[in-house]
Amino acid sequence: MHQSQSLRFIAGLVLVLSLIAAACSPGAEPTTTASTLVTTTLSDGDQQTTTTTAAPDVSISVPGTASDSIDPAIVEEMHSELAELMIEAEQVRGIPFIATPSVVILDDTEFRQRVADVVAEELDEEELAVDSAFLSMLGMLSPGTDLYALLIDLYAEQVAGFYDGDAEEMVVPAAPDGFTPLQRITVLHELVHALTDQHFDFNDDYEVLIDDGTGDDASAFQALIEGDATRSQLVYMEGMSPLDAVQAATEALSYDSSVLDSVPAWMQADLMFPYEQGLVFVDAIVSAGGLAAIDEAYQEPPGTTEQILDVAKYNRREQPRDLVPPAVTLDGWDLHDEGTLGEWGLNLILGESSRPGEATQAAAGWGNDIYRVFSRGGDVAMAMSYIGDSERDAEELANGLIVHLRDSMDAGPAEESAGGLLYRQGGVYSFIDRIDDAIYWIVSTDKSAGEDLRLQLGI
Repeated sequence: MHQSQSLRFIAGLVLVLSLIAAACSPGAEPTTTASTLVTTTLSDGDQQTTTTTAAPDVSISVPGTASDSIDPAIVEEMHSELAELMIEAEQVRGIPFIATPSVVILDDTEFRQRVADVVAEELDEEELAVDSAFLSMLGMLSPGTDLYALLIDLYAEQVAGFYDGDAEEMVVPAAPDGFTPLQRITVLHELVHALTDQHFDFNDDYEVLIDDGTGDDASAFQALIEGDATRSQLVYMEGMSPLDAVQAATEALSYDSSVLDSVPAWMQADLMFPYEQGLVFVDAIVSAGGLAAIDEAYQEPPGTTEQILDVAKYNRREQPRDLVPPAVTLDGWDLHDEGTLGEWGLNLILGESSRPGEATQAAAGWGNDIYRVFSRGGDVAMAMSYIGDSERDAEELANGLIVHLRDSMDAGPAEESAGGLLYRQGGVYSFIDRIDDAIYWIVSTDKSAGEDLRLQLGI
């Protein structure tokens, strides 16, 4: 059975591939502090406390390998720069490396192949074909989109270095002229991943969630991990010289992003979610509890994207409401996926047909949801049960889904049926019914399968 998130496959793809799109944040405001210093600023209400610490003169022997084609002198110089960046990573994150991380330095050809291998290992072409059909049914992808090829191209374009949690090693491309400012930011980000993985073993925990979790929990955990590294890179950027900061921003803006620019807006937003929303989440807990709050969060990580989007719900450890999974099957069909869309997943769907504020409002009353996706040949079907925090929250989401069915899915006109709305004259069969604070949603490319799911749910 397929356990990756049908909607948020990007979030569950490869945890720590560092993206050029996320390398430089518009919120970063470089100071005039020399690059050999680390400046840390923590906010407390209207006051800010800033401390500046000189990087210690420590010699680190960096273990690892390099492509045979790379000049040993270049490797030696890169090891020297990596050693300095390891010290910077320890300072901005506030914890030391337990062991010096191994670094693999590859020439351009071998680096691109390593990225392709990592991505391909995480992807299944046949399963992604079903994901593509599912997303097309929801009006979120053009029919016939080759999702497998798209993701390969997207990561080949965007990845600038990564931490391989399974191998516990950094993988970086060769820098014959030394690391550029943008590359230093990227490497610093990945070194923070290596550092925190040593302390908190997040890679193993994350893979358990990918294999056995709801999907929404994996997205939330990834937002903590990427938010942590993104915050650290911004602290590091504050210590860069203005010239280096401008060069990094210029380099990021000039980077080829043609594949990223060509994908739907929801996919771009989902790609950036763990970096952007994760940063907001981490900033909030650091503001209240300092860097120790991040360490504590790894011990008790956020379990839902709702907690990422509203840190107050994380602080009070608000859990999903009890919800009975939809006990449905389809004879002759494969169970492709089951899990939870979560507040963020619902936001992604609604954002295709509603203004951002409306989508956010409609998704914000999330209490819990569980879905099952089935496939047979080129057909797909989904049954979802949802419960809101209140009846009003369920009503807002139902209205948003109705707008989405009308404007983004080929659902045809609605007709009242047993208290719900039935769509069966367009390209998809769908039935949606709200009962107090609960919603039941069925959508299928095959009419008989949709009717079967509805009959099993008794709606």
